[in-house]
Amino acid sequence: MERENVDVQASEEVSYDSLLKNQTLLQNRERENLRQISDIINDVKTRAGRVDLTILEVGFGDGRHLRQLTKIYSEAKFTGLEVREKQVEDMVARGYDCRQVKTELFDEFFEQGEKFDVIYGFSVIHHMSDPYKSMESLIGLLKPGGVIVFICEHHKYDFLSHLYAIMKGNWVYEKNTLKMKRKQFKKLLMGYTDDYYVRYDNNPLAKCFERFNSVYCKLKLNRIPLWNGLTILARVGTDDDSELKKIVEETI
Repeated sequence: MERENVDVQASEEVSYDSLLKNQTLLQNRERENLRQISDIINDVKTRAGRVDLTILEVGFGDGRHLRQLTKIYSEAKFTGLEVREKQVEDMVARGYDCRQVKTELFDEFFEQGEKFDVIYGFSVIHHMSDPYKSMESLIGLLKPGGVIVFICEHHKYDFLSHLYAIMKGNWVYEKNTLKMKRKQFKKLLMGYTDDYYVRYDNNPLAKCFERFNSVYCKLKLNRIPLWNGLTILARVGTDDDSELKKIVEETI
C-alpha cells in the first residue's frame, strides 16, 4: 500500500516564528523547554538504570534542542527527524544522526528493532495530516517503559494561534490543528497504557516567568483551552507503578 505524504510545513522558504519577539522571553522559553524534557529523560534514565538511552526528536527545526541535549546527555544516542531538507543537511554536516521525513508513518525511517527510550517534540504533531496515526506510529518505536512527550501543541480550540497563523499567511501549514482534540488523544493512549497524561499546557508567555506562572496556575487560567497549548505524554509497555503524572505536574 502506497504511503501518503505528510501534510506538513515542507517549504524551505516559510518559517513559523513565534508570537514572542523579545529575546529574553525566547531564551526563557527555550530554557523551560529543555528543563521539561530533561526531567523526563532523567526519570527514564533512573528507571532504566543506565545512561546509554536512545532518544528521538521529531521536528527538530534548526536543531537547537537536539544540540543542547546531546551535550547534556553525552552517553545517550540522539536521532532527529525533520521535514525540511536544508535543516536535515545542516545537522548531518555537523555529525548528527538526522533523517528527512517524507511520510507520517515513521517506522520506515528506522531499521527493524530500532527503538527509543524517549521520543519528544515541541509544537510538531499538529503539522501532520493525521496526528493520531502519526502518534500511533511513533508509539510503535518506543522500548518497553519508554516515554513519548509532545509539548506546546496547537489544537482545535487554540484560537490565538489560529489567528496568528492566518495573519502570517501560514494557515496552509497550521490547518491540521483543527483535528487536534484532547479527548481523542486520551482515547488513543488508553489503548496502549494507563500511564498517560493529556492536558492543556500553560501559555508559553506565562511559563517564561516563574512568579507569573504560579499565579496563572492558581487562578486556573492554564485550564482554559483558548490560549493554552496541549501537552501529550505517555509511558508505554510496562506494568511498573509509575509516577509519570506527578513528574508532569511538577515540570510541565
